[in-house]
Amino acid sequence: MHEPERDPLTWQKFVSDLEREFSSLQGDWMRSVELRDRIGEIVTGSDFPDLPPDLQGRLDLLHVELVALTRENVCTNERCPYYKKSCKMR
Repeated sequence: MHEPERDPLTWQKFVSDLEREFSSLQGDWMRSVELRDRIGEIVTGSDFPDLPPDLQGRLDLLHVELVALTRENVCTNERCPYYKKSCKMR
């Protein structure tokens, strides 16, 4: 994966581009998964602790929102009538 240099302005633009891409997903599940994985690599990478706190927060928030967005809605409650199906109760 290509990561921007350590320059804060480059990271600012990179994070802004990721946020713009997130806002343009419009229900495209595959693109959401790809973006989630890309941001996940950044968040778990060695450069992440060196980023300014505001960029860390923005990336964390994007990652959390994408994880929630891409979570499969399959019911795991054995007592639910929708068990192992798309749950209507969640």
